[in-house]
Amino acid sequence: MIRYLFDAANAVTALGLIFAMTAIYFVLVDHFDVGICFALWALLADDADGMIAKSSPNRTAVTAQIGGAFDGLADLVYAAVFPAILVLSFNAFSFPAFLAAVCLVLSGALRLSHFLTFGLDADGFGRGLPLNNDLFVLALLFAANHYFPIQSLGTLLIGVAFILSILHLSTFKFPGTGNKLRLTNLTLAVVGSIWLLAGELGK
Repeated sequence: MIRYLFDAANAVTALGLIFAMTAIYFVLVDHFDVGICFALWALLADDADGMIAKSSPNRTAVTAQIGGAFDGLADLVYAAVFPAILVLSFNAFSFPAFLAAVCLVLSGALRLSHFLTFGLDADGFGRGLPLNNDLFVLALLFAANHYFPIQSLGTLLIGVAFILSILHLSTFKFPGTGNKLRLTNLTLAVVGSIWLLAGELGK
């Protein structure tokens, strides 16, 4: 099985998974800003592995199939499990936070399963809010909290988690691919990381 990691796209997916696990570690030790940064870098790895896979014409069908499954599992970790653990950890593992976390993971798993089965529409759009947008929302809330302290941030995170869970399973159209989307993800991830790290260093 390990030989499939020597494929360039799968290697980048593995790197993203390492970033995601590092992100989870940091939120469990109460370094939420750093954790979100690592999750954003996992998002960038997810964008990169897809581009690498498309530019690797010599990949075997089996390698591509394993890479697709591997990528989907990595997506679930950084884009659903990580936000769920952040909400839990920030709220001291309260029961309302547990319910919000369950909703995030279930909606994330269901949305990814739907996407893997049906893919994008013919016009390149997907259905519902993509999971990676949760990271941008979290980055915005925690970065803003450094400069404009948010009262009851924990309660707000729980409420936002429920709302995002509903949006993930909605049927509205959302861009699913393209250079503009990748550039937007890159910009938001870089700006969010800088903003969060600046706030962390300024503590």
